[in-house]
Amino acid sequence: MKIAVMSDSHDHVWNMQKAIKSITDHEISLIIHLGDLVSSFMLDELEEFTGTMHLVFGNNPGDQYLLLKKVGAMNGKVVHHGHLGEVTIEGKKIAFVHDPHYAYALAKTGQYDICLFGHTHRWHEEMVGDILLLNPGEILGKKEPPGWAMLDLKEGAVRRIAL
Repeated sequence: MKIAVMSDSHDHVWNMQKAIKSITDHEISLIIHLGDLVSSFMLDELEEFTGTMHLVFGNNPGDQYLLLKKVGAMNGKVVHHGHLGEVTIEGKKIAFVHDPHYAYALAKTGQYDICLFGHTHRWHEEMVGDILLLNPGEILGKKEPPGWAMLDLKEGAVRRIAL
């Protein structure tokens, strides 16, 4: 299975639209967003996406009440995990947070196969023992060109997809 991992969209509607189109073109049905989506209207950009999205808060969460209310009305299309997300997909245990310090700490526990984080707005990929630690960069496009990460669980490969 292939997963799209994105972070730090910061209300950039146009780059989110490009990202969703790119993710759809790659035939991916699951997105993990690592925080700083910001406004609830950004969820409207998922209308074209037919899969599921997992989301955590970042340090710039916008109106949390409105965001959670809108997530609740999306009939399970978006799952909001608060500040720490955990999913198991194809036997891989994945933790995801916004803050890199928490991601490093989670990786060091050895309880996960993959730990994902955002916040820095920069691509970062490293192994902490046997655990993949990954930041997909940013959708915003402020500190580096906008993009997302394609995580292929079957192949064990990671690829940066530029917008």
